[in-house]
Amino acid sequence: MPAPIPVSVFIISRNEEENIGACLDRLVEFDEVILVDSGSTDATMAIAGQYDNVQASFNEWPGFSRQKSLAMSLCRNPWVLNVDADEILTDAFIEEVRRVVAEDQVDALQSSRTLYRWGRRPRHFGRDDRLIRLFRKTAAHYEDRRVHESVSIDGTIEQTDATIIHNENLSFSERVAKANHYSQARAEDKFDRGQRASPLVLIFIFPVTFLQLYVFKGHFLDGIDGVITSTHAAFYSFMKYAKLRELYRLRRLRQRQAHPGRLPRD
Repeated sequence: MPAPIPVSVFIISRNEEENIGACLDRLVEFDEVILVDSGSTDATMAIAGQYDNVQASFNEWPGFSRQKSLAMSLCRNPWVLNVDADEILTDAFIEEVRRVVAEDQVDALQSSRTLYRWGRRPRHFGRDDRLIRLFRKTAAHYEDRRVHESVSIDGTIEQTDATIIHNENLSFSERVAKANHYSQARAEDKFDRGQRASPLVLIFIFPVTFLQLYVFKGHFLDGIDGVITSTHAAFYSFMKYAKLRELYRLRRLRQRQAHPGRLPRD
């Protein structure tokens, strides 16, 4: 057998039994896979235990950036690759990983990610993302965010068209639950940075986001699926700012309770 690819793959997970097997099947050529789970109650950990190169552990959920930073810190190889549990590496991407690591001339590789929903690629609004997933460990760090985390690279970044497949096989109820969770985390990040939700933002964020996606980005070309996706994204944007406003009101309430009579009412 050929030598393992000298790259450490790291994954964070929670209740990913529907996806983790297909993901790990494409990682058997890699030297090690670090999986940090935040408390799965399904078969995720049992499935991960079937792979010889997987090292699985538990860590209580601290937010996306901190969980990924922890997982990365457990990797022993100089080169690391971040993969989500619902992603699958293509042959072309694996070959690019081999080449970049062997040449050792850059610090990171920016590649594509192609969206599939229930085995089908959205016809018009499923444009590929551009993400950095392979990088030299010493050249990277994650900004401290609860959600929508991204890796920052101090060094040279190479571009490739090789892609990772993203299988978003979520029911609409699951998508709504995910948006509710993410919007809360996003609101807390904004609150920590002192950002506010003005009345104008709360009034216009939903219709503006819907029109931007449905009309200007062409989601209308996908019929009712475009309507659903645009409405879902617009409501997610609205929830972020509605929850941000609520956080300020809660802080104001606590201040009043701590110092009754000192603070004017809103």
